[in-house]
Amino acid sequence: MSKLSDGSEAPTPSLRVIEIFGPTVQGEGASVGRASYFLRLGGCNLTCEWCDTPYSWDPARLDPERPEAEATIDGVVERLTLTTVAAGEAVARHLVITGGEPLLQRESLTFLCARLQKDGWTIEVETSGTIPPGQLVQLVDQFNVSPKLAHSGVDKRARIRMTVLNEFAENRRAVFKFVAREPSDLDEAAELLSQLSPFVEPSRVFVMAEGTDAKTVLERSRTLVEPTTARGWGLTPRWHVLLWGNERGR
Repeated sequence: MSKLSDGSEAPTPSLRVIEIFGPTVQGEGASVGRASYFLRLGGCNLTCEWCDTPYSWDPARLDPERPEAEATIDGVVERLTLTTVAAGEAVARHLVITGGEPLLQRESLTFLCARLQKDGWTIEVETSGTIPPGQLVQLVDQFNVSPKLAHSGVDKRARIRMTVLNEFAENRRAVFKFVAREPSDLDEAAELLSQLSPFVEPSRVFVMAEGTDAKTVLERSRTLVEPTTARGWGLTPRWHVLLWGNERGR
């Protein structure tokens, strides 16, 4: 523990951890297909109707066999180290931090990412873009910012924070990913992007079909591909869903 100004010991930073797993592939977004490890954190400030990981924030849907646990920074680093040792040195140290909403634990994450950066990890953080990244901008290699659209069922005042989104727009390490069900959702995404400053280049924008089974993801992707590419955006698959359905730890 470090010391506070009054000589007392500062509390050890900790994280609410749902699961740590890998190596697997990053299933979606700008680094899709990349060999990765995952750290899923508990808690979220949104309640999307179609959320594919409700066990990360909804007490009624927690998995009793794999409950949320409080873990110290040292404990998380140790678990990641053991996981990478088991996988072998050939697998790159690439970590995706997801949730829930990881930035709810921003302060503790800053300690973790500083440790991992020194150990040679590259780090992605997945976020809804409702909480500013703070000091993490100096430690995270890529932010996957996924503003929620109206079909999420969340009030716009909660899901759209323009000041925060503009901060991510300024960050060249941030990409934007929109979950869509039908082509009309892209109009809503385009309207939001048009309000951001600075301008977000199309190469930093991705669309992903909502769905937790392969049939739904593929059917929706077919309807989205033409209007997505017409805007110069990328259409991302969901490899984990296409390969394993909605199985956890993939």
